Amino acid sequence: MTRADTRQLYALGFASFTVPAILLLPRAGWLWATIGAAVGAAVLGVLIYLHGRSKKGLVRLAARTAAGKTALVAVLLWNDLMLGRIAAHLCKAYPSGSAFPLVGLLLLLLAVYAAQKGGETVRRTGAIVFFFLIGFYLLILGFSLPDLRLSWLKPVGRPTLTVFPAVLAPVSVLYLSEGESGGGKPALWLLGGVALAFLAALVTAGSVSPSVAAQETFPFYTAAKSVKILGAMERLEPFVSAALTAGGFCLLGTLCAANEKILSVFFPKPKNASALTNFLIGGVCLWASGVISEDIFAVGMTIFCGAFPFVTLLLGARKTA
Repeated sequence: MTRADTRQLYALGFASFTVPAILLLPRAGWLWATIGAAVGAAVLGVLIYLHGRSKKGLVRLAARTAAGKTALVAVLLWNDLMLGRIAAHLCKAYPSGSAFPLVGLLLLLLAVYAAQKGGETVRRTGAIVFFFLIGFYLLILGFSLPDLRLSWLKPVGRPTLTVFPAVLAPVSVLYLSEGESGGGKPALWLLGGVALAFLAALVTAGSVSPSVAAQETFPFYTAAKSVKILGAMERLEPFVSAALTAGGFCLLGTLCAANEKILSVFFPKPKNASALTNFLIGGVCLWASGVISEDIFAVGMTIFCGAFPFVTLLLGARKTA
């Protein structure tokens, strides 16, 4: 990949990470959100390093053995389940209305369409969305910091542990890369993600209190109601919903494009099959995910976004060493 392609990939991963950073991690408190994001960044950093050493894409490495192909089928099924789960979560971007399931289905349809145009389309879209997201979140976080209530910034003792594996969501971008990375200074992108998670959770706790943040579905949205810009109270909640939707589209598009890469191992022309399975199975899972416990999703994320890519890339790196 060229340096520009790699930067686009990192921008796509950052945009995808804004979903757990804004929607889920603030519920755990600013200290635990920062720790979780830092651990996720360290894991992703190791995977990026191993990916560069392996000189082959993650899918190509796994497809060399029968066991690897079986694992890819499991990853494909997991990704379809996650498409539904993420689409259901994105309906929470609009807590004042009845968004379920319309928002999730529309975003899933758009992501399927983008992925059918190719991984390059998803990467370029993510690079464009990144600039909107970073500008907006810098604005809202910057103006929120002076008005935080310091007494509410005491670290939370018992966080919601099941939200932590969501920090591994950007790992899916590695499925879109082939061969060695083109540089792009991944450490800066990873540190940026940790900073975003820290500031989002800090602003949420200092604006609505840690107890409220832990109980609400989308506490950052509530925190945005009290933002003052140049001394005047502004209604920024619609922009928060729009930003979360944009990041969610990037995350869904990444998963759809990753599924197409996996299906290319088994089908010569995977685009139509990928689009069909992504939308149909993902749509069904949008409803089905509601009856699956958070613990199962946490374990699945750890396995399919942590253990599987680590073992695959580690073995690939050793064989090329």
